[in-house]
Amino acid sequence: FWLKASRARRARAVQSLFGEMAFRAFARPLRTLGARGARFVARQRPVTLAAVPVAAGGLAAGVLLPSQCAEASLVDVSCLTKVAKTDDVGLLPQPASPKYKTALVQIYVDSQPFGGSDKSSSGHRYDTIPIANGMIASGMSCQLVHYVPSEHDTFFKAMEGFDAIIVRCNPGQINAAGGDQMKFDDSMRALQKKGIQVWPSPDVMTNMGAKDALCKIANLAIGLPDTLAYYSPQELEAGFKKTMAFQPRVIKQNRGSSGEGIWIIKLKSGNYCKNYGDRMCSDDEVLEMMEACDNHAETHTVREFLEFCVGGRSSKSGKWDTIGTGKYLEGGKEAGGQLVDQRFCPRIVEGELRYNMVGDTLIGIIHKKPKE
Repeated sequence: FWLKASRARRARAVQSLFGEMAFRAFARPLRTLGARGARFVARQRPVTLAAVPVAAGGLAAGVLLPSQCAEASLVDVSCLTKVAKTDDVGLLPQPASPKYKTALVQIYVDSQPFGGSDKSSSGHRYDTIPIANGMIASGMSCQLVHYVPSEHDTFFKAMEGFDAIIVRCNPGQINAAGGDQMKFDDSMRALQKKGIQVWPSPDVMTNMGAKDALCKIANLAIGLPDTLAYYSPQELEAGFKKTMAFQPRVIKQNRGSSGEGIWIIKLKSGNYCKNYGDRMCSDDEVLEMMEACDNHAETHTVREFLEFCVGGRSSKSGKWDTIGTGKYLEGGKEAGGQLVDQRFCPRIVEGELRYNMVGDTLIGIIHKKPKE
């Protein structure tokens, strides 16, 4: 195909396989090979193409023969369980002499389809390969690994061999996989103290990712006074029964950004009070709920919902169809355990547009619309 195809078809093939950003860095130097270079590459099978830094600070395509591939400077992670069985599908070859050695860390939840709502059938997050290819195209190695809670000590010992670690674990999934978010975060902080970069760091996640920022603007002109944050079971019970009696709600857990643990909730009876605080919901009032991650619907009483938020699945919380485990307040405020309660805005049925940017370049538009 490569020898017979036109230059445009070869370019489209590389672009389709490796992605737009990697294509720009990877395919441009390949064009300089020309037909003669392509014939040389075709004769040297098996071969690996690698992006390597050049003196001018750019990237060039290098051809590594099999013996050279074995000498590539990567961190030994053979002691870790290989969760995803298709690591190399779409992943650019690692540089022969990386400027820096990086790892992209993920988490796989056995009890959830595909390992979590953020995963594809490969076991990787949807953005894992593009992120890794971006690192590789910049002259750095980027190895894909999964954090397995039972291998905690072995895992973090292996991480000491990297210069930087990209953390792509939805925090709620670490607990769902049987891990301990606080233990994971503390170990990442320990790596930082040894000079290893962690992106994003646990402290950045805590300080910048908190959804309770909505509560800090509740009394401003752009806010709503019935926007609350709950850090304890007592606050949740008192606050939710008051807000739920007033208007339909959106309840958000603080962990993760996949829509898991984000509920749109309405009273089945429609018995809302005119003024905020006029009445409180009773335990047996029925709630109609929809979860944002997959738009599935559930029906529970107020008491069952409160029990699920605090204690997860139990005889008191009833049967739940969500892939989540509840326990949204677990660990307290220090561990990110909290719920944000805000009024449901009717125009959300129109959906929202999310613009994905790399620098000033738009690389994707997502129209996220809840099920009507």
